[in-house]
Amino acid sequence: MDCVIYTRISLDRTGEGLGVARQEQECRALAERLGLTVVRVYSDNDISATSGKVRPGFEAMLDAQPTTIVAWHQDRLLRLTRDLERVIALNVPVYTVTAGTLDLTTPAGRAVARTVAAWSQYEGEQKATRQVAANVQRAASGVHQGRVGYGYRRDGAAVVLHDSEATTIRAAVKRVLDGESLRTICKDLDDHQAPTPGRGTRWNTTTLKQLLLRPSLAGLTVHRGQVVGRAPDGSPRVIDEDTHERIKAVLTDPLRRTSPAGRAPKYLLGGIARCGRCGGVMVRAVGRTTRQANGNTKRQPPSYVCSECYRVRRKQEFVDIYVEGVLVGKLAMPDNADLFTRGDPAALQEARDAIEALDARLANAADMFATGDIDAAQLTRITERLRADRVQAAAAVDAALPAAVPAELIGPNALQVWGGLSMDVKRAVLDTLVTVTIMPSGSGKAFDPDTVRVTWKS
Repeated sequence: MDCVIYTRISLDRTGEGLGVARQEQECRALAERLGLTVVRVYSDNDISATSGKVRPGFEAMLDAQPTTIVAWHQDRLLRLTRDLERVIALNVPVYTVTAGTLDLTTPAGRAVARTVAAWSQYEGEQKATRQVAANVQRAASGVHQGRVGYGYRRDGAAVVLHDSEATTIRAAVKRVLDGESLRTICKDLDDHQAPTPGRGTRWNTTTLKQLLLRPSLAGLTVHRGQVVGRAPDGSPRVIDEDTHERIKAVLTDPLRRTSPAGRAPKYLLGGIARCGRCGGVMVRAVGRTTRQANGNTKRQPPSYVCSECYRVRRKQEFVDIYVEGVLVGKLAMPDNADLFTRGDPAALQEARDAIEALDARLANAADMFATGDIDAAQLTRITERLRADRVQAAAAVDAALPAAVPAELIGPNALQVWGGLSMDVKRAVLDTLVTVTIMPSGSGKAFDPDTVRVTWKS
């Protein structure tokens, strides 16, 4: 009599198929003892019988309509009662190496098979329930599960920071909090060939946003999309929880402004400055073309023009230079911190002094290690303590200023800092601190500072 063999294993850790090979070997020995001739072997390696995934070997066996089936155990052939009913429909006997014969051609045999299948399905469901509970418990206790994400790496059994990736994340977080767009940051990351979190070779705003919103960066553990616990004290964190909450608030703000048609802003005051005649928004316009007396044409320089009355127009270059001068000059003036802080200006200066002192102490510690005055363990203890204090001082500086205004912009180095800011940040600072109004001017006035009013917001 002819028969077919069916083998299956749920998890093949090596990928070598050794489990199904051993099953086939024992099934062939059983077929030989029973006097059966094996005509075909069907196998599903590394496929669960309860996950709902299609088992190609199982489906092919059913389609072949075999007269007899040999398997290592009934649960290798099936684990769900719905699969059993499909095998029963074949009306053939099933011989197993370890569980005897299932005579599916008789009512008694089918009853036994259904009982065994029911208990197999029950056992699988219980195992799944226990596994889910265990996963939740591990997540709640802060135990890392699965693959480590961008910013981390495995060092044996431990999870540690990936220094260069963590630095990339922290820099991106700071730039977002300073008002820069994700698009600008992605371009810079691509220009510097920073490795991406996935398989792609280029950064995009979706990838960057998803990365910066990951709770695991702050040592928070997630299960099924919900934060359920915190990593144990001393575990590596790319950013602290306060920073995570701040970046989440910025990136999930429904009022977060984006440029139309996906374009990054290129001009300092376009869409920010207001018309002094009608209150309309000033936009940047290309220079008008005029015909000269000799018949040649000449293009005028770009300008800001009112988008509503079109009656007010100023040369962009002059307006930008004037507004930047007023802004940066004010920011650089001594004893002006109280104009920009939310709380006590003295507290801001105290926090800045603390940062400067901590940076000096960190540098001294590094020098002492280099000269052999302290060992690596002592350097680690010193730097961990000083860095923790520096994080607190930096948080105090950030809390004292409007979110869009970088702390280093207020002080004697304002001009230098301003020159290094992106257009996104410059526009955000302007929109936060001042109102720019461009007034009508009399005939023949190419530019008059009195026609550009810069009003400080309270």
